[in-house]
Amino acid sequence: MIKARHIPFFVRFFSFYSRNGLNRLFHSVDIDCTAETSGRPVLLIGNHFSWWDGFIAYRLNDLRLHKKFHIMMLEEQLSSRLFLNKAGAFSIKRGSRSVVESLHYASSLLHEKENMVVVYPQGTIASIHQRPVRYEKGVERIIAGASDKLMILFYVALPDWYSEKKPILTMRVIEYTARERSASDLEESYNIFLNECITRQIPS
Repeated sequence: MIKARHIPFFVRFFSFYSRNGLNRLFHSVDIDCTAETSGRPVLLIGNHFSWWDGFIAYRLNDLRLHKKFHIMMLEEQLSSRLFLNKAGAFSIKRGSRSVVESLHYASSLLHEKENMVVVYPQGTIASIHQRPVRYEKGVERIIAGASDKLMILFYVALPDWYSEKKPILTMRVIEYTARERSASDLEESYNIFLNECITRQIPS
């Protein structure tokens, strides 16, 4: 597997790129997040609907969460974009023995209070209209091996144009606090949150 690195130049570059890229792409970026993450490692779980998702999570971290950023990527994608590894990306290779190593590595990161790991348990990019979201099993193995102080955050990112030329991106974040942490429990709770976020998008 490919482990994450954090080279200061690339960390600064991706902070700059995520800010400027999202500012170009979206009319505005609105964030609803009151999570207090100091003193706890964070597992951030989001909806996987676009190529921009990693940069959306990066921007959320810069503006609200302020953790050392790590993100899990498919190895075939990261291998062709190794520069992403220098700003916190690490790999998982489906169908290989190294999957266990990648999940253990993610868990080990979540024993350090300054760390955040971003995962998309859907496994692949899917239409933003596809519901319910379905999760693969690896996420529960990450949680099982993580610190007992782990904070699990869900985020939903939704674009809407309304009367603007470019979409408005709305991000909402909640903490998952249930004691049940299987993939099916996480999936059910995430889908409830996703539906609530979609309902809140509709102007009254």
